[in-house]
Amino acid sequence: MNNKNILNATLAAEFSHKYLAYALSTITHRALPDVRDGLKPVHRRLLYAMYLLNLGSKLQPKKSARVVGDVIGKFHPHGDQSVYDALVRLAQDFSIRYPLINGQGNFGNIDGDNAAAMRYTEAKLTEISELLLENIDEETVDFQSTYDGDLKEPLVFPAKFPNLLANGASGIAVGMATSIPPHNIIEICEALKIINNNKNVTIKDLLKVLPGPDFPTGGILNNNKSEIVKAYTSGKGFFELRSSYKVEDLGRGQYQISISEIPYQVNKSTLIEKIADLIINKKNKLIDNVIDESDQLVRIVIRPKNRNVKPEVLMESLFRQTDLQVRISLNMNVLNSKLQPKVMSLKEVLSNFLAHRYEVLLRKSEFRLTNIKNRIEILTGFIKVYHNLNEIIKIIRNAEDPKTKLIQRFKFTQNQVNAILDMRLRNLRKLEEKEIKQEFKDLSIEKSYLTKLLSSKGLQKKEIDQEIEFLTKKFKNDSALGKRRTKLDKFNNINEESFDSEVKSNDPLTISLLNNGFIKSQKTFVKDLDQLVSNNNNFIVMHARSSDKIILSSNIGKFYTLSADSILSGSSTGRPISSYLTLTDNEKIADAFVLQNEKALFLYTKNGFGFIAQQKNLESNKKSGKKIMNVKGDDQLIGVVEINNNSNNIAIVCDSESKFKVLCFDLKELPILDKGKGVTLIKGKNLKIKSATVFDTSSSIKDQFNKTIIDKTSVNQFLSSRAKAGKVFKNYKNQILARNFENNFKSL
Repeated sequence: MNNKNILNATLAAEFSHKYLAYALSTITHRALPDVRDGLKPVHRRLLYAMYLLNLGSKLQPKKSARVVGDVIGKFHPHGDQSVYDALVRLAQDFSIRYPLINGQGNFGNIDGDNAAAMRYTEAKLTEISELLLENIDEETVDFQSTYDGDLKEPLVFPAKFPNLLANGASGIAVGMATSIPPHNIIEICEALKIINNNKNVTIKDLLKVLPGPDFPTGGILNNNKSEIVKAYTSGKGFFELRSSYKVEDLGRGQYQISISEIPYQVNKSTLIEKIADLIINKKNKLIDNVIDESDQLVRIVIRPKNRNVKPEVLMESLFRQTDLQVRISLNMNVLNSKLQPKVMSLKEVLSNFLAHRYEVLLRKSEFRLTNIKNRIEILTGFIKVYHNLNEIIKIIRNAEDPKTKLIQRFKFTQNQVNAILDMRLRNLRKLEEKEIKQEFKDLSIEKSYLTKLLSSKGLQKKEIDQEIEFLTKKFKNDSALGKRRTKLDKFNNINEESFDSEVKSNDPLTISLLNNGFIKSQKTFVKDLDQLVSNNNNFIVMHARSSDKIILSSNIGKFYTLSADSILSGSSTGRPISSYLTLTDNEKIADAFVLQNEKALFLYTKNGFGFIAQQKNLESNKKSGKKIMNVKGDDQLIGVVEINNNSNNIAIVCDSESKFKVLCFDLKELPILDKGKGVTLIKGKNLKIKSATVFDTSSSIKDQFNKTIIDKTSVNQFLSSRAKAGKVFKNYKNQILARNFENNFKSL
């Protein structure tokens, strides 16, 4: 082995170098679009391959397999299926606002059905793609070698059409992503015209003509102007989009709702399955049935439970529970002209497109001017030929070297003399002379104009304005593409409490937490809960409603939230609590109860610490829960007690040196905290809290089954201050003191 070939490098450095190269390749060559033409490399290569195959919009299409073969063989050395998937998407009018490919055959549908195999479908370019490619052969853009070096491919398209905003883009790179919704072309043109004539225009001014995205599937966009301005200014934000619907009168006070437009990129069949699931599992008590009556057009019919259901409340419930309302993100992370990723504002995106069009205009004009100069040079020679026709014919017939002789005699250039010697005899007609002189005149005028154009910013601006006006007129005349499909409207907010009461099912449930760490639900109120909890299998049993939220507290001081209707019902064994929550090692559920937002709780630990917490602060939508009580060492949270309005004292029962002690003190001595360790409740050597409750000094202390433990005549002897030792109580038989949760029982 040759030691000179061994690289001495650390593994970390090599990994870092290779990963960075991979990340940059993903960002610049796969995931992010170019701000100038709005295309990723695979889309650009697709369209360019179709251009080379002469698949114009007015010509016959070719098999998609032929197109894909050319793309992967010449330009894009990746899998054929990924290339075909990109081709299919560019042809779907429900995926892309202005399709770039005209597909013939089965190209999929809004239900999520896949397109037919590439051997069955055909494709050609649309007029919009031709606008992107216009002037590409006039040295308007730079070309690079393909991956094998055999051919050249464009780095970017001339892009007369503002594709990035018109069709949007989405992609995930390494460490960054892009998400740009589609917009209306006429509105984009109006915004481009404003910027072209006023570089200092503000985002707010632009939004007067370009108010927001325009999705191919229509819908209603929330006209939240502050959020829209913020999103377009920073380049990051979101838009709220919901389905449009119509209430159809069926007579006699009955009605149905028809949905004709669903949000962008929402799968219709999946959406209907979700609505059906809400009906079957009684998660929405307002809906009776959902029917898909769609053909080429979307039509989903929703039938209410009865005529008393308000249509706006029913639809609000569906907006919240399904993808009939979605949030569309905006992240205008694109590649600039130097192929560097940057998050741009709306104004920057439009300005970069205009800058590209100015560059294309200059390069196109220079290319045309060069060709005109070459042609004028040759036409000048032709005109000189007509003026000296007989002498030139004589030289060509008799001279040994006619080329040299013609140059010496008439001062022709090499280009001129080559063109003269290549002339056909029929071009010597008088009619041809007139045509040449007219062409010379026309080209001289065009040359003069192009020369002025290249040096005049005013003329350049006028040309760009004419380009924009051309696009505006073209799409205004096409109602299918030019008309805005997505309406803008301010979403109405329905009162939360009245909404919840009308929408949510309120079925009775009996929820059981089992000693083996499982949880289950029964769809009824089971009587005699005290007998259920006496069963060795059950740890906690409670009554709840399907609309309730269940709070579970763990031994390490965490609190978790479960929707009562999400707990598996109809099973005798239930499901592990760990399937609903993310519990850590050695973490166990210590208590559970139905959430009552307006009420407070007393929390206490085994080692004698506690405080008061508001129930509304315990709720969490995370599976990992919410840390409320700071439990240290071998201590653990063992219970919670709901505080009633008439409660004014706390009773603590503890085991201290094998003796049961009771301490009662004023509730006001406890702090109200959002989270923390709490304060010392009772003092004593090796004490362990057994149970606790809150009570009124004018009444007795009871256990959870409402049996008196200390009557009101003897309560006073245990009253003292917080953090005292307490007094021995011989009658304690390991009962759980009243936890004050209605219809909620817990075993030891």
